Amino acid sequence: MIENIPMKAGDVIIEYGPGTGPFTHLLRDYIPQGIEYLGIEHDHRLYKGLCARFPEMRFHHGSAEDAPALLKHYGLAPARLIISGLPFANMPPPLQERILQATQKALRSDGIFRTFTYLLSGIRPHAVHFRKMVSRYFLFHHERKKVMRNFPPAQVLSYSHPIERGRS
Repeated sequence: MIENIPMKAGDVIIEYGPGTGPFTHLLRDYIPQGIEYLGIEHDHRLYKGLCARFPEMRFHHGSAEDAPALLKHYGLAPARLIISGLPFANMPPPLQERILQATQKALRSDGIFRTFTYLLSGIRPHAVHFRKMVSRYFLFHHERKKVMRNFPPAQVLSYSHPIERGRS
């Protein structure tokens, strides 16, 4: 999820749905000094657990839909990277759309959005809808990386260069 993304001081990373913190743990060890991190967790119990487990990192109890407002609230620049552990394959399309709109607004012009899906859930109607919809928000869809050693097997989806609003 985080490989091949050059990061430098001043960059911002947002993590949607850090949950119990598997990606958060990797990010903490991967990101260089001076990178700003914001984890957005909707579940209050998980949010509290993240704050206790990673006291040196910034978390917000709320929704990924609020990412642009949260950047402003915390005085952060647009994000270089947004990684997501959210289950887009299980979300209704209107919620997918609102999160993609927020993602587009929260990323800088050369920003990257990465999420994943489990291979078997990739054929579900909401997953198919998500993959069609996301192309309206990003110029580039990068090669999908399969992670077979994950259980269940997963696929990383990577998108970059959010399309500016008003442009198609």
